[in-house]
Amino acid sequence: MAVERLREIVFIAVRTLFAQIEGGRVRCESEATLQLHLGRVITTVGDLALVHPRETFSIELEKPLPGAKRGRIDIWFRLTSADDRECRCAIELKFFKKANQREPNNRYEVFKDIARLECCKDVADLGFMLVATDHPHYVDQEVYSPDTQDFDLRHGKSYLAGRQMVYRTPKPHGPPITLTHDYNFTWTDATSQLRYMLLEVTPDLVV
Repeated sequence: MAVERLREIVFIAVRTLFAQIEGGRVRCESEATLQLHLGRVITTVGDLALVHPRETFSIELEKPLPGAKRGRIDIWFRLTSADDRECRCAIELKFFKKANQREPNNRYEVFKDIARLECCKDVADLGFMLVATDHPHYVDQEVYSPDTQDFDLRHGKSYLAGRQMVYRTPKPHGPPITLTHDYNFTWTDATSQLRYMLLEVTPDLVV
């Protein structure tokens, strides 16, 4: 039940944020502003989810993962129940602008973040990968280059657990990536300019 509450907080917060963007209440022109505003909305929704006087909610941005070279989680929050049981959620964000011209590398970075979420069981019970973009190449490009086609998160595509993804350029952007779960990629029309994908990830490993 606690994980369901975390999931509901994320769903409500993401829908609310993109509604505010579409309505003009907030402007998101970078990943940093997306992170800031989503953290703000999650804080509000999380506080409203508390019903018992002993329940607590806490949130961190850029939470460092324990251990060498594990990086940071963009948004992390926790609900503590009246009997002191904790349930934790980790969210990774990507915000890709068409003008940045880094599309193949960016697709790789999404899968790298999904892999990080799968490996943060020590700090999270539930994870989400949120990707927003104004560039249709991430969503419905007809074909990708054979060198980078493994890293495919277009609308309607899927990934099967255990399949190794390789960046085949002469100077690869990074090492091969293999995920432990199946994934189906679904993009939502968020605003007149942006589309987003909210992908649930189950953390079940610790590196």
